[in-house]
Amino acid sequence: MHKLLFSSLAVLMLLSGCTTHSLLDPEAKKEEPLYIDENTLILFALDAQNRGDDAQAVGYYDLLYERTKKGLYRDQAMGALIHGRYYDDVVERVLSMRQNSEEISEQDQRYFIIALLSGNEIESAKEEALTLVQKSPTEENYLILAEVYLLEKDYDKTLDVLEKGYGLNYSEQILDKIALLMYTNMNRRMEAVERLEQHIEHFGYSLAVTKRLAALYGDLRNEEGLLRTYPHLYDLDPTAQNAEIVIQLYWNAKKVPELTKFLERTGSNDALLLRIYSGEKRFSEAVVLAEKLYEETGEIDYLGQKAIFAYEAAKNKHDKQLLDSVISDLKKVVEIKEEGYYLNYLGYCMIEYDRDIEAGMAYVKRALAIEPDSGYFIDSLAWGYYKQGECEKAYELMKRVVEIMGDDDEEVKAHLKAIKKCKKGKK
Repeated sequence: MHKLLFSSLAVLMLLSGCTTHSLLDPEAKKEEPLYIDENTLILFALDAQNRGDDAQAVGYYDLLYERTKKGLYRDQAMGALIHGRYYDDVVERVLSMRQNSEEISEQDQRYFIIALLSGNEIESAKEEALTLVQKSPTEENYLILAEVYLLEKDYDKTLDVLEKGYGLNYSEQILDKIALLMYTNMNRRMEAVERLEQHIEHFGYSLAVTKRLAALYGDLRNEEGLLRTYPHLYDLDPTAQNAEIVIQLYWNAKKVPELTKFLERTGSNDALLLRIYSGEKRFSEAVVLAEKLYEETGEIDYLGQKAIFAYEAAKNKHDKQLLDSVISDLKKVVEIKEEGYYLNYLGYCMIEYDRDIEAGMAYVKRALAIEPDSGYFIDSLAWGYYKQGECEKAYELMKRVVEIMGDDDEEVKAHLKAIKKCKKGKK
């Protein structure tokens, strides 16, 4: 325990500007303390507290009380003593106030109990707390009594007192203490979770209760409970970390539709949402999202994806305006990024729609230089030769495609059939 060696006299000396010389010199005139108004003293006290100088803050509050006799300042002084852990001074002041038959506020009584507990005077603290609750059964007073029983490790009484306090106004602060007591001290883990769930059922999700529930589900490694709780936690506290946890939970549970809705609603991971759209062939949505991502990031991949999704989404793939846009975008992409996927797509579009077969085949050959065993790329080159009337070359390439991919792919089937017919016709 600590004792505060500081008084309002020190503050008076500070404010009056007294010197050692003036105190010792009998000829020196006695100086009156410099008068400072109440608001200024309050500012001094607050500044001292902000600087962590609780001792100086006590001196200012004491001076304010002496000048105004307002109980608020005496309470503030007690609060500063508690914050500074000057527990002996708290005990001494309260006992002095009682001896002088002065009225003691409930807050000061609670500070008194805290000070007694800090000195391990548990019986005295319990007596004070019981008296306080009997006189004034408030949430704060039940909490202080519960703290006493908790230190005694009498968990049943602690729970009983907390339940009475919770019954007053369904305080989330008390509910949190009930849940922690059950979970940590009483080995009633599922009951602790159920209490939080019951509160939520009646009063809805709040940040404090939802955080605690998520923490308990996490400790229990209950992914189903986490999955129910974390989307609500994200809504209350929409941080990137909470979003990532929700995404991971949905992904682990293989709840892709729920994950998709979450991503659409929150915009928390558009890149992942784009991959989902692509995988589900939702190309119309993918076009819009890819364009948005390209505008936001400038990443060339999104321009390439936007072009491909626009082509795949189109009902009329022969539309001139569509093809102009797709080819133009893909040319921009391959100027910056030499990637087989984009090169082949660009080349195939130019071959298939007779835009420039020779140039299209050149793009496909660049793709094959990167991935020489890609059945899709070889198929595109074979189709180029077919378009040029070189059916033998096309057929030899298609045999390799079948070796690599088989002949189940519908487009491969169609190309192979056309090239065989061309080959037979040439003979």
